[in-house]
Amino acid sequence: MTKKFQHLNLIIGGLFLATLTSLGANKSTLTAQDAPPEWTQDAYNAQRTGYTPEEPSGNWRLLWTWNGPDANVGAGGHVYDAPPEARTVTGGSYVYVPAGSQGLYALNKSDGAEAWNVTDATFNATPAYDPETGYVYAGGEDGKLYQIDTERGTVAATYDAGSPLNKSVLLVGSFAYVVTDDGQLHKVDTDDMTEVWIYEANALIATPPAYSATRDVIVYATNDLYVHAVNNDDGTAKWRVRPTENPAGFPNEFDGMWPVIAEQHGIVFVRMRLDHNSGLWGGPGKNGTYPDTNEETRAFLQDNPQLQNLFALDLDSGAEAFIPAVGYGGVESLVDEQPFLDVGPVPVIKLLPDGTEVAYMVFRNGQSVPPDGRWDSHMGEMVLDDTTVPGLAAGDLRFVQYPNTTMKITDEQTPFTMAGDTIFHAHWGASEGARITNRADHLGLSFDSPITTQKLPTVIRRQAACNDFNPVSHWTTCGLTLFEDGRYWDGPGFWVYWDVLDPPTPQRGAYSEGILPRYTYVSDGLIIVEGNGGDLFVLKYGGS
Repeated sequence: MTKKFQHLNLIIGGLFLATLTSLGANKSTLTAQDAPPEWTQDAYNAQRTGYTPEEPSGNWRLLWTWNGPDANVGAGGHVYDAPPEARTVTGGSYVYVPAGSQGLYALNKSDGAEAWNVTDATFNATPAYDPETGYVYAGGEDGKLYQIDTERGTVAATYDAGSPLNKSVLLVGSFAYVVTDDGQLHKVDTDDMTEVWIYEANALIATPPAYSATRDVIVYATNDLYVHAVNNDDGTAKWRVRPTENPAGFPNEFDGMWPVIAEQHGIVFVRMRLDHNSGLWGGPGKNGTYPDTNEETRAFLQDNPQLQNLFALDLDSGAEAFIPAVGYGGVESLVDEQPFLDVGPVPVIKLLPDGTEVAYMVFRNGQSVPPDGRWDSHMGEMVLDDTTVPGLAAGDLRFVQYPNTTMKITDEQTPFTMAGDTIFHAHWGASEGARITNRADHLGLSFDSPITTQKLPTVIRRQAACNDFNPVSHWTTCGLTLFEDGRYWDGPGFWVYWDVLDPPTPQRGAYSEGILPRYTYVSDGLIIVEGNGGDLFVLKYGGS
């Protein structure tokens, strides 16, 4: 291990912080396909649900960091900027880190020490780990799918797709699925790394693939705004639909997120980027805000289909299943030095203890009396049928209390995941967390009476200096103020960098960096917080 990473990989023993109430793991009836042993591929599983039943209960403590703060907790330990879609996964003894031109790293879960580094290719997207064989599969910019022996850190075999692989790998049983930049979907037999079939979309790629086990189809989207459902047995098209009438091409793009499968209801969600001004400021209320009710929002979107941005498609036919009451939002980027929204987060699908399937999603609503459309967003629980919650129809959302958060800001919508009853939001200023404590049917029907939650410790990406500084625990009892920005979260909480900008954050008044690899998820006893530049801040939960 290089000296650069010696501080980054330190283990902190015996320092337990922030006692949290344990609500217990979700006992939902997940199938083996839906519930892998840990976070082994992008968005947790082949359905890309973004939900794991593992609850991060008990106390949290810092375990190790990587590609992040140096010995002086400045930015000197940041060695590379990760590509925008280079999220990590775990499996066996390691965390697998796609690092662009730096290759693929395997880091020991226990201390973050580098186990190996495969540098045969540039790896720009999330790999997938197979717990049955111990291989990890990573798509290379050179067009090859790499099968890597995780115990030896060596390439066991490759498959040449003939065009760059810059989207996350999908793994289903003994088959891997990759999409090329030119839009081909390849099914690869991982036993011998040979082609099973190739599906030709005849358009450039937009999203990675997702898999529906109940329909046995692979779903992905291309830049011509078509969504494709491909039969898994022979690679033929089950359906191919264009859910929007908007013209293809910037800004109308699916690129940046992934399809999400709700198996129980036979639905796939896909989200599209829209024009910045008409999308962000396009609500029918005062200064572009959205209506106060689900019914009004749905009617508005039905009358203005050019503003529909989240599509719920029937897995059997591709037809519109319902219109989610979700107004447009995203994360601010820059296009020709002008602010423009990249596509916002996609839903997280959860099975409740009684087997009921719901989605968690950011939505826009005017009940909070926001000053304009930039401040009307909320965390919500979406029902997927007309029977889950009395009085609500498919696509309706209930308010979920989310304290100590930036969730209300419509142009700062960033990815979120769930672990048990805990929702993590990977904002560019901080990783935020809240645990649902009561979702009774009468709650969430209004802004003033939401589904209730418990606030969890925030991990701020760069803390402005204050009077409680601990460079070992990275825990402070101060309020959490974002360095050179002023955004504030209630303390106590954790911090990654101290009194410096977190790479690659530029020194300017607005962030505006669009989609970056920032992501937070729970796996095998760890809370893995990935930052804007691919830095890892890994917490251990549990204990006394």
